[in-house]
Amino acid sequence: MRINVHAGHNPDGMVACGAIGLIRESTEARAVKDRVIAQLAAMGHSVRDCTCNNGTDQNDVLKKIVAVCNAQEADLDISIHFNTDADPEIQDPDGVTTGTEVLVYSNSSAAAPYAQQVVDSIAALGFRNRGVKERQKLYVLRHTQAPAMLIECCFVDDPEDVALYNADRMAAAIVAGITGQAAETTADAAKLAAMSQAEFVDWIGQLAAADMQTSGILASVTVAQSILESGYGKSELALNALNLGGMKAELSGNTWPSRWDGKIYKKDTAEQEPDGTYITIKADFRAYPSVAAYLADHSAYLAGAKKGDSLRYAGIVGCTDYRTAFQILKDGEYATSLDYVDKLCAVVEKWNLTRYDGATPVGQSEIYWLSAADVFTEAEADAVKVQLEQAWPGLNLLKRRGIVTKAY
Repeated sequence: MRINVHAGHNPDGMVACGAIGLIRESTEARAVKDRVIAQLAAMGHSVRDCTCNNGTDQNDVLKKIVAVCNAQEADLDISIHFNTDADPEIQDPDGVTTGTEVLVYSNSSAAAPYAQQVVDSIAALGFRNRGVKERQKLYVLRHTQAPAMLIECCFVDDPEDVALYNADRMAAAIVAGITGQAAETTADAAKLAAMSQAEFVDWIGQLAAADMQTSGILASVTVAQSILESGYGKSELALNALNLGGMKAELSGNTWPSRWDGKIYKKDTAEQEPDGTYITIKADFRAYPSVAAYLADHSAYLAGAKKGDSLRYAGIVGCTDYRTAFQILKDGEYATSLDYVDKLCAVVEKWNLTRYDGATPVGQSEIYWLSAADVFTEAEADAVKVQLEQAWPGLNLLKRRGIVTKAY
């Protein structure tokens, strides 16, 4: 879609700035606007920022916003605001949010269905749903050529609204309403788009370490596949479907009992023939609500997929050697690339991914292995701990009662 997005009013401190309460409208509207633009762009939409930062008065701000909006064709126009209320009693905490609402020129506008989805999505965060309302006198709604909506995220002077408000969650909810995807989906897509390669590796590494505790599949294997298949989370399939491993909707030769009944993402994909040549085919891929959902499905597939009466990837669960695991994947025809195993091994070695095979997953209990040979005095334990941590960055060492327990 071609989408215009703009924050209302001039910046704070200027004439015609927004409402000021417990938070400032102009500042928060721009914070939400920037995040909405980043998330929509990460999902492949064409997005233009039409915000005005130099209006001489309120009328000038409105005219400049509309002029930029109408300079090019768009499918949807989104104006982001925060509401306010003149009633001084609203400053007193009452345990109830004043809420969110979305304004449109007409309920028959092409923007109205999007507006309903947006207000419902924001309300799902915990704000009172004030609904979609017609406002035919508002300048932006009246003069923009594209179907337009004005989002009043919440109230700047209601303590409950302000306590609940968070720019990241608000932006994700707005994008979810516009695209029809879950807020978690849009948040993960934005995260993938913004991450550096090193950040992606560590993020997926921690998730894969947690997955390994239940699936029995080496975290290094999961991470290496995610890196290679998704280009560090930057592939079309990763950004639009949170599919980091090329998981197709219908998996070849799969008699795994769980049939895919989720969303589908269609795209062209290259397949390598036995003679080394490549062909391009259009295929249906699984679209996931979150990266965590992808990881769970990917591991379940590797553990349970069958070829005839046998497990397609027999031995992958519990395998402790990543090269052996990659060969199991290749033999099971996970990918058609002739040098798939070597490529994956190179990724493991480049990023030292085996460190995640013994990592303590974030938010989980400590996991450690004790060897009788690793018993030292208190001073010796401290010295060895320092030496090992310097030699192997990322190695998880846990010290218990003067004993160094080594996590592999």
